Amino acid sequence: MSDSIQIQVADSHLYPGCAVSIAHLPAPAGAAAAIVEFADGSGAHATCRRRAHDELELNVDRYATQRRHPVDARHWLLLAVDATHNSWRVKRRLP
Repeated sequence: MSDSIQIQVADSHLYPGCAVSIAHLPAPAGAAAAIVEFADGSGAHATCRRRAHDELELNVDRYATQRRHPVDARHWLLLAVDATHNSWRVKRRLP
């Protein structure tokens, strides 16, 4: 997955309001593979899809934090914080 999107999360898990950094966005159409790197050093595979110009859907696979706390697979909505689309915030969990 060398061409996966790299996503950095400012905590060990995602939640509404959590800060997220994305260096390169996925193409406007279709889904892209992503690697999510959490602040505690844990990571997960994910799928990222642009929903609108300033919105992303992020499907994160099940993973474990560094303290071995299991986190189930979840689906999130992210909103852009800045015009460069490098900084994002989790708006809410999607069904």
